[in-house]
Amino acid sequence: MKKFILALLFICLCSVILIGCSEPRIDAAGSVKAIYDLYILSDTAGILSLGMEQEDIAAAQQAYNDSLKEAIRTNFADSGQEIREDVLDSLWVARKQALAKMKATTEIMEESDGKATVVLHTTYFDESSLDEEAFYTAKDAAQQGDFDSLEEQQEFLMDTYTKNLINAYERITPSADTRDIVVECVIQNKIWVPANMSSFGRDLAAAIAGQE
Repeated sequence: MKKFILALLFICLCSVILIGCSEPRIDAAGSVKAIYDLYILSDTAGILSLGMEQEDIAAAQQAYNDSLKEAIRTNFADSGQEIREDVLDSLWVARKQALAKMKATTEIMEESDGKATVVLHTTYFDESSLDEEAFYTAKDAAQQGDFDSLEEQQEFLMDTYTKNLINAYERITPSADTRDIVVECVIQNKIWVPANMSSFGRDLAAAIAGQE
């Protein structure tokens, strides 16, 4: 499950960001921070201050959340297991709450001729290690258990794994240091936006998961 987030973060960025209004209300650093706040902290204040409509923001958030849940569901299906909806909801909420503990700052390094270079500094947690520990702890418990069938053992493994992962997310403390990503920005429809949304999404997803 540890990789499911990496390909999803940028899915809905274009739909929510590229709906312009008048002149840019916020500089490039503020725009990048607004995107971070929306998708990492679930905080809509920054995006609203850019002039976005609440219904467009809500639609983008819903599409992102649905895609994330579907990715988790597919990940379990690929392992031969069907995750219950209540467990899926609990896992999704726990991860969302873990992300809400993050902090970030942004600064403009260079700006000229409608282009700007922004550096985003974000705290993170090592999601790969967290995921692996949750799985291998569950695997050890499954191997030591007494089961009537391999199917029963596999069900126990996946159930224990999800419980471990939820507990880990609930206990998470973000890093004291930060991961930094450089974001090249341009003005589109009178709003500062990352020039390459896909690249920004991947870089941000990797940064918050503690990856270089």
